[in-house]
Amino acid sequence: MTRDACPSCLSWGVKGDIGKAAALLARSRIELSALEAPVEIAVSTYLRAMPFLWLSVDDDPGPDSLRGVIERNSIALLSNFNRPPLDPPSDDWLGRLSGREKVRRSGLWNQRHVDEDYDPAFLDVLEDVISRA
Repeated sequence: MTRDACPSCLSWGVKGDIGKAAALLARSRIELSALEAPVEIAVSTYLRAMPFLWLSVDDDPGPDSLRGVIERNSIALLSNFNRPPLDPPSDDWLGRLSGREKVRRSGLWNQRHVDEDYDPAFLDVLEDVISRA
């Protein structure tokens, strides 16, 4: 939004959930959804151009689930937060413009798990899931 001068969007990033943002901002979900639409379109357009690897992890989400273990440890492994960066983001990475310190300093779009240590054993778990893909 900062780089491309998107229209102001008071709910973007508030509480991470449009229903919670609507309650906090005393607005309807429909109103916030309409306000967020131009930003959602811009973000989706940007992300569509990136390569992705989709892994099938068929369990219920939660901190102890397989997907939770992979997500938490992947983020912790890749994070540059409070560490010398092994693979810093590019100079024009959009996260450098984020209002969130953990995003700017970690080099990732996450705030959760960026300041944690990863368990190296998760790499075997990840390898197993990838081999089944």
